[in-house]
Amino acid sequence: MLTPDEMIERIYATRRLTGRSGKEHELHSALDREKGDFLRSIVANDSEIVTTLEVGCAYGLSSLFICSELAKRDGASHTIIDPFQNTDWDGAGLLNLDNAGVKFYTFVEERSEFALPEILKKGEGRFDLVFVDGFHTFDQTLLDCYYATRLLRIGGVLAIDDVALLPVGRATRYFAEYPCYETLGVVTESRSKPAKAIISKTMKAIAGRDRWAKVISASLSKKLLDHPRVEMIALKKIADDNREWNWYTDNF
Repeated sequence: MLTPDEMIERIYATRRLTGRSGKEHELHSALDREKGDFLRSIVANDSEIVTTLEVGCAYGLSSLFICSELAKRDGASHTIIDPFQNTDWDGAGLLNLDNAGVKFYTFVEERSEFALPEILKKGEGRFDLVFVDGFHTFDQTLLDCYYATRLLRIGGVLAIDDVALLPVGRATRYFAEYPCYETLGVVTESRSKPAKAIISKTMKAIAGRDRWAKVISASLSKKLLDHPRVEMIALKKIADDNREWNWYTDNF
């Protein structure tokens, strides 16, 4: 039997996975290694992280990265919410966990809007880490992060993937403004050369022949080209969420 780390290495090396049906699948829409190492480092650097929750499992790479560290701790517990695990993903994510000897996970085969309220009924502040990587609409991300905030203990961590996507990024920036959160860390990705070329060409076209437009275009273009995109973020819950009933921010 492979360890979680060995399973991770095999998946990245072969880019192939086997589902519950026995069918082989090509790896796609998968967590990249840098993000996985970021998740693992969050757990590794905080010995009090024992109970974790994940929204969205897919091929199980994020689960493997988290559980590779949890496996070293007594009382470890990992909860997975994924309504499409046994359909769209052919059970491959859970099979990878089983084949890596991970026995401490609980699988909830429901949509998060149904599963999270039921989990919350069992008590607030029950989790040390919540990883949100579910359906990427703005409202769904808001919903998942809302429940995550209530489910996290003080000192717990909310990690969110695919922040570079506009709806996810918008929702994430809103929660990052919560008084109870501070940014623990991010994973960034600098823009590719093709993307830089497109931005440069577009900004030059916008500038046209106007002198001041050219100056503004050059400044804005530099910011767009040099600014790295945030791909994943971790927010640490530093206090109870005690906002007033009329709290609101438009700084997002």
